[in-house]
Amino acid sequence: MAKTKELSKDTRNKIVDLHQAGKTESAIGKQLGLRKSTVGAIIRKWKTYKTTDNLPRSGAPRKISPRGVKIITRTVSKNPRTTQGDLVNDLQRAGTKVKKPTISNTLRRQGLKSCSARRARLKFEDWENVIWSDETKI
Repeated sequence: MAKTKELSKDTRNKIVDLHQAGKTESAIGKQLGLRKSTVGAIIRKWKTYKTTDNLPRSGAPRKISPRGVKIITRTVSKNPRTTQGDLVNDLQRAGTKVKKPTISNTLRRQGLKSCSARRARLKFEDWENVIWSDETKI
């Protein structure tokens, strides 16, 4: 199931206040229009950490710093035909070792898309430029 939007800090504090006032999880849920499991999770978090703030989440930090993202974006904006290999080399000179997929993910996050290929000419158009030997001028 997909994650839903986080509750506001005011709502979380209200849940804790109602719990301290002696209300049950289901009563708090009915009063605030939330599920019992949501109310229970907020109360468990408060009992464990004594806070209702958002705690730091796990996950690796971004490989490319904001400065590196600016370098990539600036380079591609100036020269749209720059290859990913060139960008990898630019970042290595700046001190960051990355691979090509990281570059493409970063460009996609910045809203930059790859150039579309030029449409191929129709085959019969090529033959219009050929002079046939059996044609004569009258």
